[in-house]
Amino acid sequence: MLRYLLIIVLFLLGLILQSTIFSHLTVAGVKPDLVLIMTVFYALLHGSREGALAGAIGGLLQDLLFGQYLGMNTLAKVIAGYVFGMLEKKIYKENLLIPMAIIFVATLMHETVLYMLRQYQGLSAGYFSTLRSVMISAAIYNSCLTPFIYGKFYKSSTKGLLRLTER
Repeated sequence: MLRYLLIIVLFLLGLILQSTIFSHLTVAGVKPDLVLIMTVFYALLHGSREGALAGAIGGLLQDLLFGQYLGMNTLAKVIAGYVFGMLEKKIYKENLLIPMAIIFVATLMHETVLYMLRQYQGLSAGYFSTLRSVMISAAIYNSCLTPFIYGKFYKSSTKGLLRLTER
C-alpha cells in the first residue's frame, strides 16, 4: 500500500515538474513525459501487471489534471506499462543504455497510441508529419532524461520503498 502511495506522489511530482519547470525547457517544441518514463521504469522492474497498474494510476492523474479527453493518457500508459513490463525478466537492467533505448521505443509507441485516439476524435494531422515533428523529438528528450532518473528508480525498486515485498 505504501508503494502505491509513493507512486502517486512521484507521479504528482512529475506532473508538477512537467507543467512548471519543463514547460520552460521545451526542446523542438516538446516537453518530456515524466509519468510515461516512470511508468515504463516501474514496468521494467516489476512486470506487466504492476506496469499496467502504474500506467493506469499515472495516466488517470494526467487526464484528471491536464487532459482534455478523459482516458486518452490512461489507455496509452496502461498499454505502455503492460507491454514493457513483459521485458522484466528478459533484459539486463543494470545497463543504462537498455532503459534509454526502451524509453525511446516506449515514447514512440505511447505517442502512436495517442495519435490513433486523437485520430478517432478527428483531432490529428498526418501520422508521418506528427512522427517527424513531435514523436521523435519527444522520444529523444525522454531518452536523454533516463540517466538522471533510472538509477534512483532502480535502487528504490530493488532495495527501497518501491520494492515488491513477498506476501
